[in-house]
Amino acid sequence: ARLMGKTRRWKGVHPTRASGTTAVRQLRDSWERRMVDRAERAAVQAAQHEMNEQIRNYKQGLRERRLAKEKKKEENKLKGQQYQVITNTSKLKKMNKKQLRLIRKMDTTAANTIKPTA
Repeated sequence: ARLMGKTRRWKGVHPTRASGTTAVRQLRDSWERRMVDRAERAAVQAAQHEMNEQIRNYKQGLRERRLAKEKKKEENKLKGQQYQVITNTSKLKKMNKKQLRLIRKMDTTAANTIKPTA
């Protein structure tokens, strides 16, 4: 009976129950909070889509400029080339493979322009 009044100083006294002190978060957010989150997410996705579209357009422009530059370079190269017209086609049959690889079929009938024919 004598031990009943003994206290443990290190433990301290809690005025409330443990179940009353812990705040339990709700399982689901409120409807308003969910709507705000959805609106924020939609805004971020729209901004991301806009940025992707800008990048795509920029790269498309670069690609078109590069292709136009390559085409112009090839045309200028053809314009400056020397060529010899082969009228006697029997010469072609006498040529070996290496010589045939150097031959290109071109359209020389156009006015002062030489264009490769496919």
